[in-house]
Parts: sequence; structure tokens; C-alpha cells
Amino acid sequence: MRRSPSRSRTDAALGLAFGLGAALAGCSDDDGNCGPGTAPADGITMTVGGETVTYGGFTASPNNDCRLANAPAGVISVTVEATQVGGTFPFVLCLPRPDLLGADAVSLTPSRPTPIETDRVMMVDSSASLSGGCTVAKDVTQMPSGTARFLGYCDGGKSTAGYAIELSGTVPLVRTCGGTMENVTGTITGTVAVTVE
Repeated sequence: MRRSPSRSRTDAALGLAFGLGAALAGCSDDDGNCGPGTAPADGITMTVGGETVTYGGFTASPNNDCRLANAPAGVISVTVEATQVGGTFPFVLCLPRPDLLGADAVSLTPSRPTPIETDRVMMVDSSASLSGGCTVAKDVTQMPSGTARFLGYCDGGKSTAGYAIELSGTVPLVRTCGGTMENVTGTITGTVAVTVE
């Protein structure tokens, strides 16, 4: 049976409105664009003394590794993992409340066995291999400082388009060279693309 022109126009308008509403509901960042944009896959660096290392291959997965006890039902903490470019040393963040993140800067906090209500981006690991056979690892007794921003971040970080993380801060480290250990500071900076698993 042939449909009337007015019925066809009404159906098309309803379909367009539904599609637009679904698109807006699925994206929560300010400019309506989901995904990492032009952020590189290896855009985070850490400088220790005069040496700089790079981290890449950032992936995010809902592992519930830093679960907040009173998080709303259905909110699962997310682990963001990467490795040093040209090596295997890890860079790890944990996000207890991924549903509350976005383009507004949030503070980096230390990794804790039990996150507290205000924890948003926990610095879990920032290990690296340096020249001369030296290595650095995060000093778990000290506090990191700095901020993180989540760009192109949609659906509480669940969008398969991924997103970008912008980091700026410092992290206390222990440098080991042979049998010698000393406290040093790593300066972390950059913006990187994150793949959502």
C-alpha cells in the first residue's frame, strides 16, 4: 500500500529527531565530538634529570581494579595501561569514577588499596628504563602532583571511539643504578590517544 506524503514526512522527521537525540545522549563532552582527535598514540613523556622517556599504546578497560565502595550501581572502575616506547616498563592509571570525568582538570592522586571519595585519577605506576642500565619506579610512599583532563570523552569513557588524556604533573620516583638507589622526580606531560577495550 502506498504511504501518503504527509505520513512519510512525519516518519522521516521522527527518525531524524530520534537519531539526533541518540547521538547527543551518547556524547558528553563540551563540543560534541567523541574520540581522541589528533592526539598521538605515544604522546606522554616523563623527564627524569636530563633524560626523557615516552609511553604509548594506551588502552582502557573496566577491570574494577580501584573500586570505590559507594560508587553507584553499574559504575566500574577503569584501568588505563601503557608501556615505555621501545621497552616493557609500565605506565598505569586507575579511574575509580569514570562516570565523573571530562574536559575539566582533575588532580592526580596516589594509588591506594581503598580509593577515597575524591579520587579521580590514581597514579599506579610510572616505571622506566633509563640509560646506563638505570631504572626508575614510582615511590609509593610519596604523593604525585598535577592534573589530568579527558578530551573527546563520551558515555563515561565507554564509547568505542576512545578518547584522549592530557597529563601535566610530577611523580616521586626511586632511581636504581646498580646497587645505588636515590629519590628523584619525574615530570610527566603530554596528550595521548586512548583505545577503549
